[in-house]
Amino acid sequence: MTDLATKPSPGADDAGDQAANPPVEWAPAEPAPRRRRLGLWLGIPAGLVVAGAAACSAILIAPGVVAAGADVGWHTAGAATEAIATGISDTEVTITSPEGDATFTGAELGASVDADAAAERVFGDHPLWNVGAWNPGAVPVDVSIDADTALEAVQAELPELFTAPTNAQIAFSDGSYAVVEDRDGSGIDVDALAADITRALAEGGDVTVEASTTAIEAPITAADAQAEADSLNTLVADAGFYVGDEKVVGVDPAEAAQWITVDATGDELAVTVDEGAAAAAVADTVASLPERVNREVVEEKIVTDSDGKHLRTVQEGENGRALESTDGIADGFAAQLASGQAAYELPVTEVEYDTALLFRRIEVDKSAGTTTLYENDKVVDTYSIALGKPGHDTQEGHFKVYGQLTQQDMGDCNGDYGFGYCTEDVPWVTYFNGDQGFHGTYWHSNFGPGAMMSHGCVNMTIDAAQRVYYFAQTGTEVWVHA
Repeated sequence: MTDLATKPSPGADDAGDQAANPPVEWAPAEPAPRRRRLGLWLGIPAGLVVAGAAACSAILIAPGVVAAGADVGWHTAGAATEAIATGISDTEVTITSPEGDATFTGAELGASVDADAAAERVFGDHPLWNVGAWNPGAVPVDVSIDADTALEAVQAELPELFTAPTNAQIAFSDGSYAVVEDRDGSGIDVDALAADITRALAEGGDVTVEASTTAIEAPITAADAQAEADSLNTLVADAGFYVGDEKVVGVDPAEAAQWITVDATGDELAVTVDEGAAAAAVADTVASLPERVNREVVEEKIVTDSDGKHLRTVQEGENGRALESTDGIADGFAAQLASGQAAYELPVTEVEYDTALLFRRIEVDKSAGTTTLYENDKVVDTYSIALGKPGHDTQEGHFKVYGQLTQQDMGDCNGDYGFGYCTEDVPWVTYFNGDQGFHGTYWHSNFGPGAMMSHGCVNMTIDAAQRVYYFAQTGTEVWVHA
């Protein structure tokens, strides 16, 4: 049991009393055990701190990562996307050349990057939680350069590096289109420059690259122009008005070329047609089309023998035709020409021809001294004739024409056969029986009943023999009788 201390009485000698009776104080209370406060920091529960650190390590990029010139360490993928895009745009690129130097931003050179894909790839390769992926420095990023943008920017600042190419031209001369060759220019090798810039930008930071020169091909080459010239030559050669495949009325190529303009100043050839000028130019031609197009039917005529066998076509058939109207033809032709088609099909109504079969035969009446031509058993002509002398009789019977000559020497003009006569240049010979035939006679005029003047042939006047020559053909039947 604890003893109670007695409080001193008042007035006592304090010092002595204190020495003899030391003061009594209440014993201080025993300090309470100190609580561990690991669960609190700045008022944040410790569990949340640990969870936050883990979350950050899962969404942030490791420190010391540079992509396209941008430090993206401790960035989320979203923040890295913006940083990479801005870094590419703002990076300065200095292009050097013997003619001078010029500095551009990535944006001015058309530099671009898929910033989302780049940021995701950087985060995937270098997450914060992977300590082994920290501080890699510059990492590769796929950067592209728009060649046209880069070329325009460099050309504006360093024009001395460029000589413009000359396009091939097309000109109409001496009846056709011909090509004037293109000429190459010179300038920077944009592809090589873009590759150099891309590599440098991928490493990050401002870069310096050297421009190399190369030949610059003309946008319109001689091959391009030749292909178009060939097409235009076909166009102007075909220009005209047609019935089927027949060009009824043509248009002079030189005239057609006056309506056509070929522009070779751009990147592609441009061909235009002045439709108004073309329509006005062909107006008179269109007005004359009916008299040039319209025609009557021509009947086909075929010679036959008595069995109906076709021996020869003596007249080709031809369809009749009539132009329906000339309305709108001039404008239609011009519009069609502008579309690249110069053969204008006319609106024509055709009437088909008929075929006439002509059975032709020849009759020689020795008693009457005549030769009669029949067509479909109707008399066409009758001619007086002279026949063979006694001993050289013109033989009787049914024969067929087998050969025809416009002129021939008859007899023994070379002395090879002993005929004892020679008649040169006998005209219009039609053989039907061995060496007997119809022919013209210029050495006598004795024709008619009883006239016997030949060595067996049927002598006729020259005009009559010519008529027989054209009336008959191989296979024509000949009947000789008394």
